[in-house]
Amino acid sequence: MVAAAAALAMIGVLVSVSPAFAETVLEVTPSQDDPRYDIQVKLNKAHKYATDDNPYVIKVAPGSYTISRTLRLYSNTTLWLEGVTLRLDPAAVSNMIRIGDTPTDNATGYYYRNIKVVGGDLDNTGHSNTCIKIAHAKNVSFEGVVAHNARNGHLMEVAGVAGLTISGCEFRDQVQTAGAAIPEAVQIDVLNQKHMPTYRSEDLPTKNVTIANCIFSNVPRGIGSHTAVMNRYTKNVVIKNNTFMNLSSDAIRLMNYYNCRIEGNVIKNAPRGIAVYMGHAKGLYFGSSLAKEGGLTTTTSNVYKAPPKNQRIVIKNNTIVTGGADCYTGGANEGVFLCGYSFSRKLTKTVERDAIPKGNYYASGIKVTNNTIKTRGHGIRLDDARNCTVKGNKITFVGNRSAKANYHGIYLLSGSNRNTIASNKIVKARAHGIFVASKSKNNVVKGNTISAPGRYGISVQSAQAKTISKNTITKSGSHGIVVLAAKGSMFISSNKVSQSKKYAALVDGKSKTYRIVFKANKLFAKKKAYSVVRVESGRVGVSGSKKMVVTRKAK
Repeated sequence: MVAAAAALAMIGVLVSVSPAFAETVLEVTPSQDDPRYDIQVKLNKAHKYATDDNPYVIKVAPGSYTISRTLRLYSNTTLWLEGVTLRLDPAAVSNMIRIGDTPTDNATGYYYRNIKVVGGDLDNTGHSNTCIKIAHAKNVSFEGVVAHNARNGHLMEVAGVAGLTISGCEFRDQVQTAGAAIPEAVQIDVLNQKHMPTYRSEDLPTKNVTIANCIFSNVPRGIGSHTAVMNRYTKNVVIKNNTFMNLSSDAIRLMNYYNCRIEGNVIKNAPRGIAVYMGHAKGLYFGSSLAKEGGLTTTTSNVYKAPPKNQRIVIKNNTIVTGGADCYTGGANEGVFLCGYSFSRKLTKTVERDAIPKGNYYASGIKVTNNTIKTRGHGIRLDDARNCTVKGNKITFVGNRSAKANYHGIYLLSGSNRNTIASNKIVKARAHGIFVASKSKNNVVKGNTISAPGRYGISVQSAQAKTISKNTITKSGSHGIVVLAAKGSMFISSNKVSQSKKYAALVDGKSKTYRIVFKANKLFAKKKAYSVVRVESGRVGVSGSKKMVVTRKAK
């Protein structure tokens, strides 16, 4: 109400201050016989007469109305729905609100412009048709809109939009049946006939998006994408200060985004909080395929190009509590997931993707900072992610500690190289506090505080952390610092390990190829005999603490 009143007040200000730029307000009190017709008549008048200098406001009288077809919006139009409830006729086969023509629209580029919807309760009455559909547009905003009650359909679907603001809105009660694959409440999609069949296909990126102060509840996924165009990114996206509750998959899911900020969101009871994909085995298309469908051209290449080294994605100051099983992947709970894909050969073309060329579509340059995560699985996981910073996060495992599961506080795998893991606080990780694995190299682990991990405080296995320094590890369920089958030289210094159940530090016999140095560490275990660096073989130098050289493998 406040946002709507402020917006209406602004209309009056504009009219009185600048007669050369004044809105035309058309009020409509719809009949109950065919309210959609009465509203659309006014929208059509706006379509005919509204201009950039004289936009139209269609102000619908407060009340409840059942509409039988789509309300179509065009350029320079505000649809004012404050105090209005719109219900889609159960027999209808349509969207509730749509930008552009129906049943098909032939516009190209960012054709429609300056469109706003203020207020309104949109009841999609269990339909699978997307409630709100937006494409080929620029400068679009939704303020204080409630969209709800969809079944196997999105609540909002967006593609080919430059400048979209969604503020103070609510998206809820989106039912997903077994086998359905329409997950996001707000889906940022691609313009092809499979995903946006009533619009003209085009390789037209979505950019300049802000989604803020919204509520998402009882939906499969909150915001994001499961489709993308190779070598063309969704750019300049801000997702901030939203609340997500009771989801059955990711709260936020990015796919091929560049320059994105995810900040200050609260996520409760979601299997996965925030997922960032760069490339994927499903949903990735060529720009030329979209352009060909629309009879257009594109300059986007079909040849593999390495992703940007700095993808300018920031994930900070979010509060995440995981819970429930993912209805799509069945995978482990996790707070934040950064994922690249490396294809050793060209993919086979299917209806769900193009023949994507081989190459490494890595995630890179992402900053994950100052988030608070309570997880029943992993805290933060990096899979084929490079040049990332994970800093200042607080991660607490709150799941079942009796179940056998290898969940880690921070987990690097699949060649996650040159990352910095610093100043994080990790409490009661199910397995390892920090785990660097599977050929991940040149990583730095420093200044972290790890307490009561189920197994190891810091574990490096078939990988390399070139520097492990100034970390504090207490009450490890097994060893404090562990190096197994090292894949590079390592410098381990100024760490404090105390009350580990077994050895304070251990280097196994498969780490003999590379030089490993322990210097100025303070190493203490529950038993004095374990307050050492246990070395099973290899080129290991130890100064400032005791060294135990043995030939048998520790248990």
